[in-house]
Amino acid sequence: MILSARSRRWAYYGIPMLFCLIVHWLALKMWFFTDDFAWLGLKLEVQSPFDLAHALFSPQAQGTVRTLSERLFFLVLSWIFGLDSPPFRICVFLTQFASIALLIKITRRLTGSALAGFLAPVLWVANAAIARAIIQSAVYNEISFAFFVLLGFYLFLKYVDTGNSKYWRWQWIVFVLGFGVLELNVMYPALIAVYALCCARRYFLKTLLLFIPSILFTILHFVYIPQPTDAFYTMHFDSGILKTFWSYWAYAVGALRTEQADWRPLWLGVTVTLLITAALGIFAFRKLRNREWLALFLLAWFVLILLPVLPLTNHFTEYYPAVPVIGLAILAAWAISQTTRPIIKGTAVALAGLYLATAIADTRMTEKYFYERSRRMKYLILGLEEFQKQRQRVDDSLESKKIILVDIDNDLYWSGFCDDPFRLLGLTQVFLAPGSEKQIDQHPELGCPNSKYIISVDDAVFARRHGEGAAFAIVGRSLRDVTEPYFAGLSAQFAAAHPDFVDVSDPVYQSRVGPTWYSPEKDFRWMPQTATLKIGGPTKPGQLLEIAGFCPAAVLEKGPQTVVFRADGIQFGTATLKDPDKRFQLQFPLPDRLVGKNTIEISIEVGHTVKVGSDVRPLGLIFSTFTMK
Repeated sequence: MILSARSRRWAYYGIPMLFCLIVHWLALKMWFFTDDFAWLGLKLEVQSPFDLAHALFSPQAQGTVRTLSERLFFLVLSWIFGLDSPPFRICVFLTQFASIALLIKITRRLTGSALAGFLAPVLWVANAAIARAIIQSAVYNEISFAFFVLLGFYLFLKYVDTGNSKYWRWQWIVFVLGFGVLELNVMYPALIAVYALCCARRYFLKTLLLFIPSILFTILHFVYIPQPTDAFYTMHFDSGILKTFWSYWAYAVGALRTEQADWRPLWLGVTVTLLITAALGIFAFRKLRNREWLALFLLAWFVLILLPVLPLTNHFTEYYPAVPVIGLAILAAWAISQTTRPIIKGTAVALAGLYLATAIADTRMTEKYFYERSRRMKYLILGLEEFQKQRQRVDDSLESKKIILVDIDNDLYWSGFCDDPFRLLGLTQVFLAPGSEKQIDQHPELGCPNSKYIISVDDAVFARRHGEGAAFAIVGRSLRDVTEPYFAGLSAQFAAAHPDFVDVSDPVYQSRVGPTWYSPEKDFRWMPQTATLKIGGPTKPGQLLEIAGFCPAAVLEKGPQTVVFRADGIQFGTATLKDPDKRFQLQFPLPDRLVGKNTIEISIEVGHTVKVGSDVRPLGLIFSTFTMK
């Protein structure tokens, strides 16, 4: 079957896009993680037009002002879609598809080869550096920056080819807008100037005008925007730049990492890097020898766009080569399309296969790792959102509760807790299960201490006793309410750690209360005429026993209620209760002779009992807690 020209055109542009989907299919299903939550929370800061202007244009992370690729991107989509991630992912992929179409057109124009135009986007989207850029919505700035660079360059080429000044003007618009995408846009004039110098010299002087906005932007950036002070973003202008350049080159060309991360041995990455470097070098040398300066421009593409981040020798970031590697993809595609001799063609295909195998393997590893982390954050955040909706229907909102998250491991914590995703749900009291914070790695250099998520066993138990605590845990693909079993265990832990406290209404303390107490009711317990309990003895002279309870009006129908307290048979306090339906809190000093005893028995005796309604029990008094002070 012979395809029509239109079908062939659709296939020519569509196959590289389909290839992108196949390679990055996990990225299409990615949820939010880490920095995404900082930008998703931006809409919470907008309450007025002034707030909107501040949100769009004020310097934020590391002094960046990425109005288009971060601020508007997250504000608009989060306002419309909330925490639904598919619209964010679709926007990322549509932008990438547009870049693929532009790259095809640019490569065909530069090399004159349809094959090179087809191969360049395939080699680019497979690159390991694309993975970290395409999987995370917060790194949309890299994907959109590629689009702006390619669109600006395409318009410049149209201007060169046609002489029509409208393309020059549109290029200027795209270029200026690019400053709202990524700071690396300052290097666009250098890219265009080098191209003009290599391939269109009559336009070189005109390209110098593009440097004016870049120079002004750089001055404003360094003068008015606070510079980061942490070690990661401190610039070092020394020999370390060469080492950093090699690291990015090796990662871009051979997906080479410093440590083995999957099935690929390190020697494979080194070998692929050296072989492809040699092949590109030989091809570029031959082209330059023939005075085909396009090869120099394509190599310069990688260097120029990467140049501003090379002094960040303490901050290797996998997605930084995503745009620089476009130049190498075009160069490699051009080299493959130029091969005619069978042995050279076979070598080119073998090297391309090695490159694709290592790059895609690294991409799959990276995307699977972050996919799993993002999905667990999805189960947690959307699970809490669903429980929040359920509780609101019965007027028991989670917003007023202390929420304990059980079994949060280090990976899950660093997948998003740093930027407080819980504020997106209106939850301000979210804590790690007491003690689990010890399993979380500390990274003070990130300015993200986990202290805000720490709660003591005492505070958690206290919150639960007052109906202000809830506990949740991720089980499989869902979030489960584990409030009852978790707090039962936590209360037992609390009881063991606090022998000097007894809550007679809490089943955890059942072993400490005597046999005459009636069954607990909510947060109190009735006693008959006499009752006993065991509590840890005083550790030093002068300690007090604080006793909390409630005196119902029915108990006082026979007159004031008297109550006598004894410790190991020694009377240490008496009280007469006269106020009906009032809580009481009594404090009595304990006899010094009890100091040092591990356990003492407290006996309580009231003056009279009553029977209320149909309740046949003789009721003496209500008690809740006994605390050694």
